[in-house]
Amino acid sequence: MEPLQDGLTAFNTAMAGVKSSLETAAAAASAALQPAVANVKTAFTELEAAASGLSADNLRQKAPAINTALQQVGTAASTFTTTLTQGCPGG
Repeated sequence: MEPLQDGLTAFNTAMAGVKSSLETAAAAASAALQPAVANVKTAFTELEAAASGLSADNLRQKAPAINTALQQVGTAASTFTTTLTQGCPGG
C-alpha cells in the first residue's frame, strides 16, 4: 500500500470528475450565471495548472501553489453560490 501515491491517484480522479461536472454545469447555466461560472472555470484551470505533473516527489514544492489555487476555487464557488441564490426567487 502506498498512501501518498493512492492519495495522488484519488486527487487526479477527483479533478477529472470536477472538470467534467463543471463543463456540464457551464453548458446548462443561464446567461445571467455565465460570468460566475466563467470565474469558477478560470479558478479551476489555475488549480489544474498548479497541480500539473504532481507526484510524490514534487508534492512539497507544489503544495503552496495548489493551496492558493484551491482557495481561489473556493472563493469563485462561493461567489457563484451567492449569484445563484440571488437569482432564484425564494432561494
